[in-house]
Amino acid sequence: MLRLTFILLIVGYSSANFCTDDTGEWISAVADGVTDYAHGGTRLNTKYYCFEGCLNTGTVLQNYKVDLSGNNGTTVKIERIRAAKDIVSLVANDDEDPNARSCVDPVLRQDVKTALQKATQNTCKNIVNTLVLNLNRPGWAITCMRYTDMAVDDYISDMNFCSYDGGEYHDVFTVRLAKLDMS
Repeated sequence: MLRLTFILLIVGYSSANFCTDDTGEWISAVADGVTDYAHGGTRLNTKYYCFEGCLNTGTVLQNYKVDLSGNNGTTVKIERIRAAKDIVSLVANDDEDPNARSCVDPVLRQDVKTALQKATQNTCKNIVNTLVLNLNRPGWAITCMRYTDMAVDDYISDMNFCSYDGGEYHDVFTVRLAKLDMS
């Protein structure tokens, strides 16, 4: 319970003070128990794309302003708290795709799944590099984090955003991609 309270405090602080303004749609995430992380695609810029990680504390904070496509008819942002063990059980279920709601573009979802399978090393840097090399999406941010504890994040069902969970056992990866609103 103390750990959950700590994470909620981090989320509140990061949402209020970490790379945000009152324009556009900002999507954020914080994870605890982080053992690996990487970011790529568009360069970091506090006007629209921030990412900070620390392996000593095992935390990652990320926030970016998404250029929503508006093609899917929904703009509801969903906040969620997820334990790594719950993600493993969802990913193991072959009956339905657990990423379909948070990564609505089926082509992008398949590209991320393929990148996770093609990565020659099971590291976030390798996954991000594989995606950067295989996707032709200028102006997109790509982040990856591997964690063993829990994550608090939000997502929006939009063609210009994808939050994809993958992994097995205690090796959980969350890959997030977004077309950035650089205005």
